[in-house]
Amino acid sequence: MSKKVLYWSPHINREVATVKAVLNSAYSLSKYSNKFKPTIINAFGEWDSYSDEFEKLNIRSIKIFNWNIKLPINGFWKSRLFYIFFSCVVFLPLLKIINKEKPEYVIIHLITIPVLIASFFFKKTKFILRISGFPQLNIFRSFFWKTFSKKLYLIFTPTLLTKDLLISKNIFQKDKIFLLRDPIIEINKINQLKRQNINDLPKNTRYVLSIGRLTKQKNFSFLIKSFSQIREKIKDIKLIIIGSGEDEQELLRIIEKNKIQDNVILKKYQNNIFNYLDKAIFFVLTSEWEDPGFVIIEAAICNKLILSSNVKNGPIEFIENGKNGVLFEKNNYEDFEKNFFYALNTDKNILLKKKISAKKKARKYTIFNHYCKLKEYLKH
Repeated sequence: MSKKVLYWSPHINREVATVKAVLNSAYSLSKYSNKFKPTIINAFGEWDSYSDEFEKLNIRSIKIFNWNIKLPINGFWKSRLFYIFFSCVVFLPLLKIINKEKPEYVIIHLITIPVLIASFFFKKTKFILRISGFPQLNIFRSFFWKTFSKKLYLIFTPTLLTKDLLISKNIFQKDKIFLLRDPIIEINKINQLKRQNINDLPKNTRYVLSIGRLTKQKNFSFLIKSFSQIREKIKDIKLIIIGSGEDEQELLRIIEKNKIQDNVILKKYQNNIFNYLDKAIFFVLTSEWEDPGFVIIEAAICNKLILSSNVKNGPIEFIENGKNGVLFEKNNYEDFEKNFFYALNTDKNILLKKKISAKKKARKYTIFNHYCKLKEYLKH
């Protein structure tokens, strides 16, 4: 009989990388095994747009509320108020679902509070906390996690550095914490997407590329200001940023202020980024933090050199002190410019070695590798 695995990941923005990770994780169980029955809880309609994909990938879903909410919900206070309200009203319906489904496992990704509290009411179900992104270990989160740590069966981290961080903070039992890399890469699918034409750019456009939500975390204001300072030296190269978010108007203002409308292109969120990656000169990441940083792994599998800020924890771990890309000091304009031109002008054979090494490491993030590890841990 198949073991039921419930995925809990209510989200207020489908561009969050965790959404892709949850979908691919459930898909990996469905694709490679008949021993597990993955189900994604569609809490308030946030997964509605994936209904066709669920059917195609053989993933079951359970809906709790049919709220007609316009997503994304942007802004710190709006999102926090929604989290509090949602956590209160979803608690009892969530208890009913777990009691009815009697799953073997519940894997918790986002808005974790209601599920962690629910874990006290069930003895047979095993609750697994998946750390999504770099954890900001403030007093509240550390206290809350520590309070519920005994009820958690396992804790999954996306990087070794985050695993080491949690162990050093003594929040969870050491023997419960395991590395589980995100399921980011499906090579055959990416190869197909790379070949799609780009119809909204002039042919032979030379550009460097950055991708991510237009939020403070991604630090695109720094990238645009840095590019404005060096554009005179690279007049034939453009900067393309793909993403949507609450900082869009502010970024457009910076572009206009620096008179670089012809040099910097902001493009809305794209379902396919791989054709843009395939034709870019190299990829730039300027984030304040990432863990692991899906886009650098996607860039690596597309044979692109990565220029990244030296931030915790994903980029530092993935790039390995320059072995798999180029690091610059976060928010340092001078160091960014120096390394930008290093990525642009260094001997091709040196850069090729970095790209080959990065691509090898990116293969650790395939859906199949994720399945193999997850299957092993679910027998723990």
